[in-house]
Amino acid sequence: MYTLKSILKRGSLLGAAGAMLMAVVLPGAAAFADALNPLTERSLLLSSSAPGFMNSDGSGNSEDALNAVGESYAEPGSGPNGQKSGETFTFKVSTDSNTPTKDIKAFTLQYCTEAAGKCQAPGDNSGDGRTKYPASGAFDDPANADTSTWEDGPSTRATNAAGYALAAGSQTSDLDVVYSNAVLGTDFEITIDGTPVTSGWTLTTSNKEDLTHSEALTGKNNFITLTYTGGGDGAKPSNGDVVELKFNASTTDYITNPGSGSFFVKINTYNTATSSLHIPGGANNIDGGVTVANVMTDSIHITTKVLETMSFSVGTVNPDTQNVPHGICDTIQSPNNNRLNLGNPNSEYSLETDTAWDVNSYWRLSSNSSGGATVYYSGNTLANTVGDEIDEIGAEDYSHPGTKQFGLAVVDAGADALDTANAGGFPAQHITPNITPLTVGAGYDEGAGAISNTTTNTNAKFSFFKSSLLSPELIAQNPDTVISCATAKMRYVANISPDTPAGVYTTKINYLAAPQY
Repeated sequence: MYTLKSILKRGSLLGAAGAMLMAVVLPGAAAFADALNPLTERSLLLSSSAPGFMNSDGSGNSEDALNAVGESYAEPGSGPNGQKSGETFTFKVSTDSNTPTKDIKAFTLQYCTEAAGKCQAPGDNSGDGRTKYPASGAFDDPANADTSTWEDGPSTRATNAAGYALAAGSQTSDLDVVYSNAVLGTDFEITIDGTPVTSGWTLTTSNKEDLTHSEALTGKNNFITLTYTGGGDGAKPSNGDVVELKFNASTTDYITNPGSGSFFVKINTYNTATSSLHIPGGANNIDGGVTVANVMTDSIHITTKVLETMSFSVGTVNPDTQNVPHGICDTIQSPNNNRLNLGNPNSEYSLETDTAWDVNSYWRLSSNSSGGATVYYSGNTLANTVGDEIDEIGAEDYSHPGTKQFGLAVVDAGADALDTANAGGFPAQHITPNITPLTVGAGYDEGAGAISNTTTNTNAKFSFFKSSLLSPELIAQNPDTVISCATAKMRYVANISPDTPAGVYTTKINYLAAPQY
């Protein structure tokens, strides 16, 4: 089980003066007004943005391995595990299900590579998914209107297991929804305006791609149906009520992320449990909408050592922008697979008891979501493979050399290494990148300053919670506007005490962004 922080909700008021609504009624077709009502303030938070072929921590230990105290290194639903991830959908309904009575008796979620049109499931494995062919065995034109004798054909698509097994740098995966005999309240949860639904709903998965799509299909499960089977009334949200659909990850029930790229999820609600009547825009469609999840990204890897000699000296790495032409908001570069060494560079990047050490990474976000976005982090504290840990710093605190601490905070990205007087032709973001318009969350907004043992107002403060591994911690947000280009500089600090066990300590920090549409 894992728990995800609720996403900041934003109320909206839509009004029009002297507006005109025009509709065209086609012969033989009916217009269903409710089906045109959108689901508003839609958002999707992933438990992990790691590609689906990843399920290991900072030391490369997979979820199947156990540490000295019997805990999984990268358990399902945690930040490093993209193979077995969980997801939380949040949205508001437009239609009042009480007057007249229009109970929701089914939710459907369809994962596609595009927000509209024909659906191709996300993924980057090689080959094609299942096709259909006549009983004779000869492959037929998928556009052939006569499908009465077609049967399911074999798939040439690589399995996810085959994609995982490829050499590093070549690994692939397809999105796949894997739930068998899912239990409400354990494997999936439904909440209506803050009240959990406790009975009457089942979860089924299937493949629902368009055979006439021009590109290769995956054949994997990309369609989730939540169906009310309890008899009587289904879910009865009022207009504007918040609905949350949460899919928990376990060893046997999970969602595998694609290997690369972004994906879209088409969400619809229906007033019938009959699957054949689940037609977007049809008579039984209540509300509909589309939400987008972020591109799959790798983690920030941090490694340090505690040496037996405890003889250290300071050293930092400044990832300044290079003096080369670039766009207004190019992606942050990630040389060396996002790996950072934290500690004294003259002693194999190790820590010492009387000096604090820090290191930096960056993240950058742009999104055209009118409801803004929220950024979270997820990860464990620095730990070795036998269960020894450098304590999480917890709630906001100063750096205290001589005690075991690991924390992080946001600092102003500031001017880069370029001479600003000779930066003609470069966009303004190249000179002064910053996190605007996002607001840094309390506890992570005082990362600038000294990291010595003196607790003064000018010294830096840090926070970190290892519980973020299963419950991502909010670090920055803006619920009201488009994010054109927000750049954050993350600062990590580590301290040790004289009795810190020797060893190689690692962690893996994932950053998750959830735009709200």
